[in-house]
Amino acid sequence: MLSKQIQFGEKPGYAAIVSSIMDAIARRILVAGERLPPQRELSHQLGVAIATVGRAYSQLEQQGFVVSHVGRGTFIAGGRVAPDLGDTPVQDVIDLSTYRVPVPDLDTAFADTLKAIISEHHPQQFLGSSPAVGQLSHRKAMAQWLTRFGIDVSPSQIIMTNGGQHATMAALSTITHPGETIATEEFTDPRMKAVASYLDRQLVGVAMDEQGMIPEALAELCAKQKIAAIYTTPHAQNPTNATLSYDRRVALVDVARKHDLPIIESDIYGTLMTDTDPPIISIAPERTHFLTSLGRIAGPGMKVGCLVSPPGDVAVTQSGVGMSTGSATLITAEIGARWIASSRIDGMVRWQQAENLRRLSLLTTFPLLGMARTNVASPHAWLALPNPWRAEDFVNAAGAVGVSIAPTHSFVVGRRQMPHFVRLVFGAAASVEALQIACERLERLLSSRPKSSYEG
Repeated sequence: MLSKQIQFGEKPGYAAIVSSIMDAIARRILVAGERLPPQRELSHQLGVAIATVGRAYSQLEQQGFVVSHVGRGTFIAGGRVAPDLGDTPVQDVIDLSTYRVPVPDLDTAFADTLKAIISEHHPQQFLGSSPAVGQLSHRKAMAQWLTRFGIDVSPSQIIMTNGGQHATMAALSTITHPGETIATEEFTDPRMKAVASYLDRQLVGVAMDEQGMIPEALAELCAKQKIAAIYTTPHAQNPTNATLSYDRRVALVDVARKHDLPIIESDIYGTLMTDTDPPIISIAPERTHFLTSLGRIAGPGMKVGCLVSPPGDVAVTQSGVGMSTGSATLITAEIGARWIASSRIDGMVRWQQAENLRRLSLLTTFPLLGMARTNVASPHAWLALPNPWRAEDFVNAAGAVGVSIAPTHSFVVGRRQMPHFVRLVFGAAASVEALQIACERLERLLSSRPKSSYEG
């Protein structure tokens, strides 16, 4: 029974049925070609009117997630392809390269928050200076927020930052020194690579699999050369979408303890996951520096993040804030704190989860694109290219048909061989409609052979 496979809730409305089926498509519980129950049968299972199910099926069909055949039933869509583009010049370039996320609908929230700030405080309090660690009220709000994800820390351990990259710079610049080597995943975020290069830190890649960094490979590396710190992303790692299992987190901590290494845990996406294992900081609080940001939830312009350090290291890591962009911007930190306190940020989490699932559900209806490694909390996909496509050739070919993709070499740590994968940021498309056009173009490319100009 479909109702046992999928959580619909009690007597759901048509919108809830649509959302639940899209969620199941995104999570691959429902796959292309699978038949949905007849409308009368599902209405009986859920205890709702048949018209409610009919409206849900109709909306899913209008959006292209299902197809109906008279006399046969309703099926999960699959096999979407684009009409042959031929030699028609492409006018609009759709960006799937830039790492950004959709901005949620704020209705009057932003204006109401600003009005409240103005009415309650003198502007000097939010346009003046701030302690390097951030104001206590902001750190208390962030501590309250982190408890929801298994992180129980004192506000005194929290340093407010201007987003996640600022937190990364503060951590790397203070717990390591110029010329030292940091172990990280063999494919990693280009922004992290840029920060390490700017700070004159060396990166060495550790072998990965679907679960992320391999503890045995890390142990072997630490036995061979001097490592100053471990940098890892446990959830929806960029670009591979790997997520560390609990056992693997414990194994990585064991290696860090054996070699007395600090761990930098970048967990930008953990706040969007609904079924997460405990973060590394809860396993090894004595050596883990945890960083996160509200930008993944409220939009990239919300430059409010934090760095959580062990109590004995806070004085050291806070010096990294002043060495980079200075203390966190007071007005944005105040907005973030108020949205946490009012639970407005919870609504934004739900909005981002729903938007991500909507886009991911679309991606999974394409036979070849749907094979990409995805995560329901992540706005990007890591796609293995079919033979004979090479990464650089596919990026060039995609650009020729109006889809911008980041070059794969930008994710490679050191001189490792470039994999035949590409990262697609489906969250970057301006709309779902634009994403569908991009997917159609890419699906057409994937099902063809490279032109001679792209072949070696």
